[in-house]
Amino acid sequence: MGLESIGISEIVNENVKVIDQEQNIFDASKVMIDNNIGSVVVIDNNESKNPIGIITERDIVRIVSAFSLSDLEVPARKLMSNPLITLSKNASVLDAMKLMYERKIRRVIILEGNMLVGIVTEHDIFKLLMGNKELITTVIASDFPIPQKDVYEDFSRLWFSNSFYK
Repeated sequence: MGLESIGISEIVNENVKVIDQEQNIFDASKVMIDNNIGSVVVIDNNESKNPIGIITERDIVRIVSAFSLSDLEVPARKLMSNPLITLSKNASVLDAMKLMYERKIRRVIILEGNMLVGIVTEHDIFKLLMGNKELITTVIASDFPIPQKDVYEDFSRLWFSNSFYK
């Protein structure tokens, strides 16, 4: 069994926190703090709930350091990261890992058509690997599509953060 045979739906977090595009960065920050999460998905409106962007902790740090505090009042649609980087709910865990590596991101939004299904983070993949040690051998194999140096660095960082920061 390899990562290409494990569906992303097995590890997807369906409890995605969202904000409307007209809400501001302060609202996004509050949702992240209240839920102890690192991102919120921005939706077009509360009726259709189509995902159109994302705001991450990194985005907020960038906004606060590069702009003025009044920018926290600016609508999310003006400061969100977009377009969203997404995968189909039919994708594999390997697809998610490759996409995260290629796009240098830590999370990917999972869709069914245009509808938000969930989110998968690098921590979700790490937990999967730690729960199934035989999968680790596929990740460190010489024919794995992500360079071993990068896999090792990510694995080491996640191991450290999961060991000491619960």
